[in-house]
Amino acid sequence: MNIRFGIIGLGAISNRFAKVLKTAKGAELTAVASREQARSDAFARKYGAKKAFARYLNLIDDPEVDIVYIGLTNNFHYEMVKLCLEHHKAVLCEKPLVTNQKDAVELVALARANHTFLMEAMWTRCLPAYQQAKVWVKAGKIGEVKLIRSDFNYKAAYDPESRLFNPKLAGGSLFDVGVYPLEFATGIMTETPVAVCGQAQLSPENVDVAAVISLRFTSGALADLSCGFNVVTPNNAVIYGTKGRIELDSGYNPRKIELFDEKNKCIARFHQPVTDGFIYQIQHSAESFRNGKLESDLIPLADTVVCAGIFDKLRKQWGEI
Repeated sequence: MNIRFGIIGLGAISNRFAKVLKTAKGAELTAVASREQARSDAFARKYGAKKAFARYLNLIDDPEVDIVYIGLTNNFHYEMVKLCLEHHKAVLCEKPLVTNQKDAVELVALARANHTFLMEAMWTRCLPAYQQAKVWVKAGKIGEVKLIRSDFNYKAAYDPESRLFNPKLAGGSLFDVGVYPLEFATGIMTETPVAVCGQAQLSPENVDVAAVISLRFTSGALADLSCGFNVVTPNNAVIYGTKGRIELDSGYNPRKIELFDEKNKCIARFHQPVTDGFIYQIQHSAESFRNGKLESDLIPLADTVVCAGIFDKLRKQWGEI
């Protein structure tokens, strides 16, 4: 049985999602919705959806839609996820799920109370290379983890009206790209940070355009992370342990990883070419729903809540809230 997806919000990220969904086994696109019927119709024709709506609620209420993928800008996530959950409709919401911990806690509680599947679309966690890194860490291949380094930076032209820089659209590098190194580190450690601090460069609108972030975990391990829109960095990641290290070619989209011992010798490699990493989160969310699960094993809701709490601490330090 194919799991039937509906898409709300038809911007660039939803175009990518719909394109990859067409290649997924056991899943299909059934309906799409935007605030303009013509736009919905065009999107449906392009990706083969059977239905196109100009009202989000029509899609949510459609019994032929199993899971709603939310590709709206960050400022609409809370409102739309809540609406879906109130109607007992499973949700896969684009990252970040929400921008503060209070909203995250509320939505997780609502999902559990209504026995409804909820998942943050942190697709990096579903990639084979990332999962292999976790296997090596859990197996003690590098001993005890002591330090994680991960960056995600790129250059974007400053436009105060764009989703990246507009505070009304919940813009900022932390929400757009910082969430990746944060959830990379917390996923590897499977611990909640006990200390969070950071420094940020702020725009005239008081939105973070770049940041460096430090985490300390219960075990004593540290994380050194960065994100931003003003420089280009390699965006790789390294996990350092007492007996070696794991190098990933990318912290947010890893395809190749290497395992090194204490003498700097590469003792194992893993390489999984991928056309588009979205395929793994699509298949994982569909399989989780098919098996009656209420949340993802790879992206637990507890991790989403922890990340939202880190947002709060950092943005308070930076004077954004």
